[in-house]
Amino acid sequence: MKKFYILLLSFLWVFGFSQNPDLLNTEWKITKFVGELSPTEQLPPSMPYQQVTKFETSPNRLYLSFFNMLSADVSFNGQNSFTVSNKTCTLADYWGDNGQVNQFFGLLCSFFAINGNYFYTIENNGNEKTLIISNAIFQSIYFKSAILSVKNNALKKSNVFPNPVSDFLKIENLKPNSNMEIVDSSGKLVKSISGNSSDKTEINVRNLTPGIYYLKINGESVQKIIKK
Repeated sequence: MKKFYILLLSFLWVFGFSQNPDLLNTEWKITKFVGELSPTEQLPPSMPYQQVTKFETSPNRLYLSFFNMLSADVSFNGQNSFTVSNKTCTLADYWGDNGQVNQFFGLLCSFFAINGNYFYTIENNGNEKTLIISNAIFQSIYFKSAILSVKNNALKKSNVFPNPVSDFLKIENLKPNSNMEIVDSSGKLVKSISGNSSDKTEINVRNLTPGIYYLKINGESVQKIIKK
């Protein structure tokens, strides 16, 4: 009887708490924010930086970028549902408009509350998937599956870590003699390194002011970097 009980619990854990694999294996792009108290749906303002949302495992974490970055621990407490904890949001100001990007990211940051419960659905529309995440106060964020260009997919092969970073930013899977640059949110060059002879290198960022930066490899933007 005891063995049967253990097997039953294992069954419920695997099948009751399993998540849609599309959630974990897809990079998402925000398409709109909808709130019960909002008069109209709010569309993301345009900006030149790539924004991607993704869920990762081991550990379970949510990463959402829209100029600034939100990161949070997540616990999958049921099928198609999760709880958020240990949330952090960066607070850099975007000066490219009249505050629309900052305001929109503020909505996204406040949407994910610590200890909040969230439910999601995924619709597969053939070539594109739609993810809808909803909270307990009738707000929803809509996403579509992000499609990267061939060039961006090639650049994505470089591994950049840790991120956020305090001292040394490590870069792997580089082509020999690559040119690497770190620019701030205004586009100003703050660090550069070139002439690597191996497929890996590191950049000392210890003296950089905490904030958001962007890594470029051979002139192409590769990844947003958060300096702690």
